[in-house]
Amino acid sequence: MGQPNKGRFLDRPTPWVDPPAPGPTVVIDIDGPLANMDEFAHLIQAPKYKDRDWKAFHSHFGDAALNRAGGRLVRDLVDAGFTIAYTTTRLDTFMPTTDYWIRQKSLPPGHIECREFWTDGTVRPSLDIKRRHWWKWVDKYEDQSPVVAWIDDGPEAVAMLAEQGCPVWKFDQLVVEHLAGNLLPTIERGPRPVEELAKQRAEARPIFDEAEAEHQRKHKKWQQAHVARMKQRQRERRQRRAQS
Repeated sequence: MGQPNKGRFLDRPTPWVDPPAPGPTVVIDIDGPLANMDEFAHLIQAPKYKDRDWKAFHSHFGDAALNRAGGRLVRDLVDAGFTIAYTTTRLDTFMPTTDYWIRQKSLPPGHIECREFWTDGTVRPSLDIKRRHWWKWVDKYEDQSPVVAWIDDGPEAVAMLAEQGCPVWKFDQLVVEHLAGNLLPTIERGPRPVEELAKQRAEARPIFDEAEAEHQRKHKKWQQAHVARMKQRQRERRQRRAQS
């Protein structure tokens, strides 16, 4: 008889599932501002998609180098009293490794928004996922954990989030303000006036809702096919066990 479970797994954090800590929150993208995967980029640079070794690339998430400028930024934000949360388009399968990497690099642990297998699948465009992250935050967490700044290093992501009324900053811009000693006044000022952000949110919300509903209608077929595949695999496993 096996040893009883004495709780050795019960204290493991699951920040991609658990809600964020309360308080004014800064959300920062992981890949780029914090995690540098350049050493492994050659694995996914083949001209043809089928020749890119995504499995090997993903296996190195725990080996990413730390962007020191991003590390200093988030640590100083925590010291200033902000809650830190993270966003990534990595699949939720890789979140235990990602959370371990955050802690290993002495970054502040925090809530993680990611690519959710059941909700997003594996091929949904990254910009769509980042947009969903923003509106999920608005709907679920804004009352207890209002976002005062959202940080991304991608120009397209920054532009898209700005259109949603998100107080988004380009990572490099905040690094410059940080080095100049202006980080906190800059965040307090915000990228745009509050009234302008509110107007943008009101205009963007119905567009997002319609697009998300359309995605989920199409995605439902994938979900049904996935369930069918899983059931078929279970039947095949049972048949192999019965024959052995």
